[in-house]
Amino acid sequence: MAAPFRVVVLANKLKKEVTDALTDLRPWLEQRARIVAEPDITSLDPEGASEFPEADLALVLGGDGTLLAQARNLADLDLPVLGVNFGKVGFLAEFQMDDLQRHWDQIAGGRCRCSDRLLLEVMIFDADAADCRADRLDEAHLKGRSLAMNDAVVTAGTPFRMIELDLSIDPVGSQTRATRFAGDGVIIATASGSTAYNLNAGGAIVSPGVDALCITPICPQSLSFRPVIINASSGVAVRVSRANEGTMLVVDGQVSFRLESDDQVYVCRYERSIRLIHNPRLNYWKTLAKKMHWAARPRRG
Repeated sequence: MAAPFRVVVLANKLKKEVTDALTDLRPWLEQRARIVAEPDITSLDPEGASEFPEADLALVLGGDGTLLAQARNLADLDLPVLGVNFGKVGFLAEFQMDDLQRHWDQIAGGRCRCSDRLLLEVMIFDADAADCRADRLDEAHLKGRSLAMNDAVVTAGTPFRMIELDLSIDPVGSQTRATRFAGDGVIIATASGSTAYNLNAGGAIVSPGVDALCITPICPQSLSFRPVIINASSGVAVRVSRANEGTMLVVDGQVSFRLESDDQVYVCRYERSIRLIHNPRLNYWKTLAKKMHWAARPRRG
């Protein structure tokens, strides 16, 4: 007899529609798989996720935000992630409940298309740290650390005056200062995150298969500072030359850290990636056109 398909259920039970749907889904799912873990995701962290029994799939019920949070928790596990959308957009969480049931045999049989998505490691160092370099990170002065799937954003915050940032790009371990600029902040995004805040700030859409990072300034005091795309093997260092009282580092729009003048933020590729399972009836460009209205013609009349 074949071993049962093992599922970790990660449901945003703060949404009534999720709890109702999970109640309806559970008998159907238990006939086809064994639920090996169903933690309270409001208190879940990577350490807790590391204690999950061995599983074949993480089933995330919520929206894109729920999937982003669980991707950070699951980063060190070789566990494919399938998102069922109960949110507003559903760009990363591609499945609806009926899609999950319709395509279950393909999912459990490993026949659905998957993609490995780049994760970022984001670190904050205090003013006494040596210059950030990929081959020399001064962990004695580490103030905070997080993973990101979409983006890391340095934002000016209250009282909403411009801040000054030094931006450096570190492709081979020898840091090269690129520029100092004044503005409302900077976004460092993965290809997955290129359609999030990066896109709203005027950054490029980057296909998820492209191994790249997007660096997009937020309202820079410059006519010539345009968004750039760099190799994902590069590290990016941002030194806060002048901060506001409310200047923050925000990761995936969910995790925030207070920044002070002369703090440094270092962003680089994480050693692991996250594997997403894709809906067989969709592709990236179809989703981009449907959800983001990419290349849509202006409405007439």
